[in-house]
Amino acid sequence: MADYTLREYRASDIPALSFLWRDVFGDPLPFTAEFYALLPDMGSAVVAEMDGKLVGAAHALTGFELVGKRRKAPVVGYIYAVMVASEYRSLGVGKAITLEAAKLAKRRGASLLCTLPADAPLYGWYHRLLGFECVLHRKTFELGCQTLADTMELTSTEYLHWREKLLEGKNHLRPSQPTMEFQRRFCKFFGGGLYACQSGICTAELDGDVCVIKELITNEPADCVTIAASVGKLLGAKKAVYYLPAREGESYVSAQPGSVPADCVWNLTFD
Repeated sequence: MADYTLREYRASDIPALSFLWRDVFGDPLPFTAEFYALLPDMGSAVVAEMDGKLVGAAHALTGFELVGKRRKAPVVGYIYAVMVASEYRSLGVGKAITLEAAKLAKRRGASLLCTLPADAPLYGWYHRLLGFECVLHRKTFELGCQTLADTMELTSTEYLHWREKLLEGKNHLRPSQPTMEFQRRFCKFFGGGLYACQSGICTAELDGDVCVIKELITNEPADCVTIAASVGKLLGAKKAVYYLPAREGESYVSAQPGSVPADCVWNLTFD
């Protein structure tokens, strides 16, 4: 058995965590600086140490609530950015830090745990490890970009306000303000932001010449095309891709069976 130790992260770990993140996921150090600056207000992390150095980490984000018909919205624990240094893989480190991150999320008040697996085989891995199943699906839509309506950039506070108004009476994931602020910085770092357009709002980022809209919320379904095309044009993209919740389709959120209503509006993950 590999001789490693697990513990909750400390501020002094951030340089090592940032370099590990860059090596595993390829994101630049300025991006991880944004994440770790807000992490204390969004959740925490578990790190693994071996041979005198930090070799793995798993983040337990608890800045979400599941809003619905319950009197009290349960806190959601989102297991995010599980990473292990390449030379220390196949030693059980990933399994250990993920299980410990789940425990950490529960200690921080989460009564519901979830994740968004990065690759299809990981849905099975999370099922074996934590009993998770795919609980939400989404469909992908693509279209060309053109200005069809005026678009306005929003702050994270403004976005949250409009998001709650549009989702009133619906099952949905509600992020805390710091968590929404990281979503804004995430999108901004990759050339996008948070926007209002026509009757709705969306989060958008650039991937080359493609505008990727991870969340698009409107109570007027016919406006989806207008919003996606206009925001994509604003960002200088040739094509816009957007996702909408679906009963069937692409596997999306993985969580404890029966914990998330099938009609839940989610779409605020940091993939």
